[in-house]
Amino acid sequence: MQGINATSMRSIRRRAAKAFTWILLSGLTLGTAVVDSHAQAMPAHRPSDVVHMRQQRNWRVTSRASQQTQVPSSVPMWSPLFPTFNDPDLLQFRAAHSAVYDPGSNTLIVFGGFDQNYNLQGGVLTETNANGSGGFVAGVWSDLLTNTFPIPPARSAHTAVYDQTNNRMIIFGGCADSACLIPLNDTWVLTNANGIGGTAIWSQLSPSGTAPSPRAYPNLVYDAVNNRMIMFSGDNGRGVPFSDVWVLTNANGLGGTPAWTQLSPTGSPDAVDQSTAVYDPATNVMIVFSGGNYVNSVWTLSNANGLGGTPAWTSLIANGAAGAPKGRYGAAAIYDSTSNRMTIYGGGSDNGITNPDFDFVALGDVWVLANANGTGGNPAWTQLHPKVAGDGGSPPVAREFFTAVGDLSTNSLIIFGGESIEGIYLSTWVLSHANGL
Repeated sequence: MQGINATSMRSIRRRAAKAFTWILLSGLTLGTAVVDSHAQAMPAHRPSDVVHMRQQRNWRVTSRASQQTQVPSSVPMWSPLFPTFNDPDLLQFRAAHSAVYDPGSNTLIVFGGFDQNYNLQGGVLTETNANGSGGFVAGVWSDLLTNTFPIPPARSAHTAVYDQTNNRMIIFGGCADSACLIPLNDTWVLTNANGIGGTAIWSQLSPSGTAPSPRAYPNLVYDAVNNRMIMFSGDNGRGVPFSDVWVLTNANGLGGTPAWTQLSPTGSPDAVDQSTAVYDPATNVMIVFSGGNYVNSVWTLSNANGLGGTPAWTSLIANGAAGAPKGRYGAAAIYDSTSNRMTIYGGGSDNGITNPDFDFVALGDVWVLANANGTGGNPAWTQLHPKVAGDGGSPPVAREFFTAVGDLSTNSLIIFGGESIEGIYLSTWVLSHANGL
């Protein structure tokens, strides 16, 4: 754990400002605090009214789709999805949650986070047709009933990875209260996570070895071949960041007793708390972007799973480099191993001290980093400028503390939920040609 320095003080300041915003928003009415990113100027409505409005909107979308042929686009394009709900209570306003994606069933799996009233959640939700390939209105939100005890405590600011072969979601860490006075370091596995093949059941792992310190916003990536989960960074819930790297063996609960091992890489990245990370299994490299004191650097960690030699941090793109995205925290990234490209979206940034009342801003930009693992050529950022499906549609509202997953088969980025100063969102958006190709 690092001491209080400029970075951690900036993080504390950022958390304090966000806490004030959340307190302010939670004192407002539901309609004021909650903004659907498909209807940014929506006036206050009861939840039942929102359901009716969504049903009417879904009808209009279906009606228009039947009147005209949808022409495929060869450029990146945002498309909103309009899933139905198998229960009206499943209005999916979520922020600071976790999400994973099962490409086999085209299902998004969501756990925890805050709802529209800023209450912590502990349930699991699934959204079918998550990549939109079945049409804009084909998906359904369902509550994955996991009432068999034990179950994880409700939480936010945690992270999850997915084992597609065994249909298991693995979660770690987070906060057990709204102020993150109780950070967590527990690890849980959800079997039958996509709701197919049997009853979804939670089990808590009891790894051997010394566990990582409790933390919020850890980075997790998963090495499916070796069944190893790699954990990097996060903070102690009060703005003090970590820069440590840990590996959990037998991470899905199969193959033997799980065990935590701390790695001792050479080098030290400046991208720490609330950074974003992806993993290239072919080269065993973890790629980290942003975080900390609004940095925009890119770092790679070789031998990231603890196998093959001494792990080493390498600065791929320096902080402040020309042509890089704006520095930020809370962004999300996906990785296309075939093209060696990382795509990042959103997050929060700082407009400086000249406008202190609104210096924290949410971002809605999309960038692609070519040669992201440090091989194949010089790494280079390119900003995408996606169009929006429909006639004069608006793109997703800029946001932070959302989730993003990638569907490599359709080259899509799928984002869900999140928040900005306007409130918490419930929408799912799909970006085509997400790697810029």
